[in-house]
Amino acid sequence: MVRSSAIRRRHFLRGSGAALLLPQLPSLSGQDSLSSPAAKRFLALYVGHGFAITRKDDHPARDWSWYPRVQDGRLVFGRSMEPLQGLADQISVFQGLEHPQVVSSNGHSSADSFLTGSNPEGAVISPSLDQVAAAAAGRDTRFPSLVLGNEGGLGASGSSLTLSYSSSGRPIPSSCDLVKIYNKLFNSDPALMAAEKADQQRNSSLVDRVFRSADRLRQRVSAEDNRQIAEYLESVRDVERNIRRMQQWSETPRPQVEQDDLSLKATVNEPQLFIRTMYQLIYLAFRTDSTRYVTYMLQSMIDGPWNDMPRNALGLPDGHHRLAHAAAGSGLKALENLGRYDRFHAELLAEFLQKLANTPEGDASLLDNTLVFYGTSNSVTHVNRDYPLLIAGGRNLRMKRGVFHDFTASDRPLSSLYLTFLQQLGIPVDRFSDSTDVIPEVLV
Repeated sequence: MVRSSAIRRRHFLRGSGAALLLPQLPSLSGQDSLSSPAAKRFLALYVGHGFAITRKDDHPARDWSWYPRVQDGRLVFGRSMEPLQGLADQISVFQGLEHPQVVSSNGHSSADSFLTGSNPEGAVISPSLDQVAAAAAGRDTRFPSLVLGNEGGLGASGSSLTLSYSSSGRPIPSSCDLVKIYNKLFNSDPALMAAEKADQQRNSSLVDRVFRSADRLRQRVSAEDNRQIAEYLESVRDVERNIRRMQQWSETPRPQVEQDDLSLKATVNEPQLFIRTMYQLIYLAFRTDSTRYVTYMLQSMIDGPWNDMPRNALGLPDGHHRLAHAAAGSGLKALENLGRYDRFHAELLAEFLQKLANTPEGDASLLDNTLVFYGTSNSVTHVNRDYPLLIAGGRNLRMKRGVFHDFTASDRPLSSLYLTFLQQLGIPVDRFSDSTDVIPEVLV
């Protein structure tokens, strides 16, 4: 086989006016699979209000607890998380970590801080973990990151609909329109791409006008006003950088993917179908290396159709918020009801993880090269301590798997775990939010 280092990393099969984007081909770049390590990816998944949790073996509903037991050194999941049992050796569970800045904040607002570690009511908001990674390494892919959510949008301060916050601490709206997400990732229809180019040009012109107007205004206002203008302009620069990136990628055809497993018209009335499709879009985005960093908010902390979904679509007695409140007591049925909702998510998560595990990538799997982080920011509804968390995959990121990590006797902040994640993703940082320490015990 002829090798040539002059051939670009991205390759295309062209014919009949079409171009098919191929994955990276090491043999055409003068590298073999051993000298070209696979991309490292990160996915954060979040459910608001909390899970059905207890670790007390005398609790009447212990078998419905989100937390597994440890038997003979192996994780054994109860009924709510039983779908993950076949992947137990790929999973590690965490107890005893939280964000110190958030402990005393409003219990409804901890979703805002889940990936930032910052008090949402504070003056300074740290960027979220995914955006720190995307700023450092996101330029290698068409999309530095994907920000997804079942409800979509921003929400409001203290009731976020997104997990992602920019370098200036501003929320990034999540996307929930399955058709638009698919088009953004995979639709190379010429008319669609032409419309996108026109939008990019209009947005670029608008950004230029904003900067010119700001320059004129700054000459007439106080130093404090100028500080506030500078903060605002930093978020505008994020928009400008994104426009320039998309303009650079606009001539590159999007990867072609099969649509058979995609139910792009699914709604909250078909929650299983909707979430399964969202997971499939994430899988395809990773598989085609369209992005490496994704956040997906499965459940926010505000009322609405997705909060009501457990009652309307799953036949449970109440919406998720009320289910979580009731499960804070000691009753068997209340914890079981919330546990049934947790099982709904566990079934879909297990499907997704198994798909990653079954997808070869070099001498490993897509799951081996992907760190999947799943959790909530309440131990009991609106109690911002002791977050129930798990990770799956990440073998090639040196993450321990099949372990129960109990940090209840430790004073380490959750941000230390996030700093560990970032460094294992290859991001050159020595601090994250309120932490400058990693947690070596979670690594092999």
